Amino acid sequence: MKKTKISIMLILTIASQLILFPLVSYAANYIANDFTKSTPTNTTLNFTAQDFLNVVDPPSGNPLTAVRFTQLTNARAGTLRIGADAVALNTTIPISKMDQLNFVPVKDYQGEAIFTWTAVFGNNTSPYPGAVIITIGDGVTAPLDSATADPDASEPPSEPPSETATPEPSETPDASEEPQSSATPEPTGTPEPTETPEPTATPEPEPTLKPLKYEDMDDHWGAYSAGLLATKGYIVGEEIQDRFFFYPDKVLSRIDFVIMINSIFGVEPKDSTADNPFADQNIPSYILRYAIASYEAGIINGSDEGGILYLHPYDKITRVEATKILDNALKLEYPNTEDPEFTDNASIPEWGIQAVKNMEGYGIIRGFEDNTFRPYSNITKAQAAEMLYQTLKYVEKVRKTHSVFNFVQY
Repeated sequence: MKKTKISIMLILTIASQLILFPLVSYAANYIANDFTKSTPTNTTLNFTAQDFLNVVDPPSGNPLTAVRFTQLTNARAGTLRIGADAVALNTTIPISKMDQLNFVPVKDYQGEAIFTWTAVFGNNTSPYPGAVIITIGDGVTAPLDSATADPDASEPPSEPPSETATPEPSETPDASEEPQSSATPEPTGTPEPTETPEPTATPEPEPTLKPLKYEDMDDHWGAYSAGLLATKGYIVGEEIQDRFFFYPDKVLSRIDFVIMINSIFGVEPKDSTADNPFADQNIPSYILRYAIASYEAGIINGSDEGGILYLHPYDKITRVEATKILDNALKLEYPNTEDPEFTDNASIPEWGIQAVKNMEGYGIIRGFEDNTFRPYSNITKAQAAEMLYQTLKYVEKVRKTHSVFNFVQY
């Protein structure tokens, strides 16, 4: 009897593997990979069908038949078009017409624009979207305007500083030292044989990361950023029966946002609450440990009420509060001196205006379609993920090159 049970279990196991194999094969083959394109400022960028055919590798007999646009470029950067018509969200276009695809940048815009696409292979589609990253101009701008800058403030570098361009003061030779002669010395004997240096291995390119697929963000504008934050290991939604959910429309509390931004900047919670500066009562220790660490890192300031500091962790966070926290965390070397281009600038509180200037000038945040900022509106989880993804790109790329990039926010 036992042998019969074992045989049945073995058969079921093999059958389940046979059922799962096509799914694994499907995920491995029907892939839409990322690729990049660039265009000079004020110049239309034209695509070809081959751009998309080059980045898919479907199984034999399942060629790429169409492209579905799952996220469009930001209108402030430019417009994606088929011929002279703007591409609509979730439009599916046959691959035979992709030679008509073009991107028209906004006048004088420099920076990045991104759209995502799903590959259609007959009756099959890629489970994850691919991203197309478009660079317009040189992609490097500094929001600091020399005409309005403080004359006592130092100007930002026009080019990324080289690590070897200028020696440190300690490396500068003393004036009393005799300079070495640049003349070639006469040979004094048989020269020592020189060793042939080992060839330097070419580093392999980093694998392209695909965003985690959230069940509740199939057609959501923030799916790419939220999914990529999860793939990079920063912010992951809820897993239910091997499926992931993000709840993009959830309105965030102050502590929700603090925990999310701590993850981006690697701020670990404190081991204890011994150094708690906040007067709030009945706050769980795990919340306090995250908040204390963020406070000591200079990311949050708390609410000073008559000389007593409060955290108010469960209050819904506003857009201006989130912007101020982002500004505190980034600690920008060159503050922006230009006023934001929002029509409701007058409603931004004085304590938050410089943070809004900085985050808008550096491309971390943007306003709504009516060009308002709405400082006291609450933010959703999807909006926060978009802000944090832009922040992450700044942290990962800009600080490595000491440059200032104007990144696009959807």
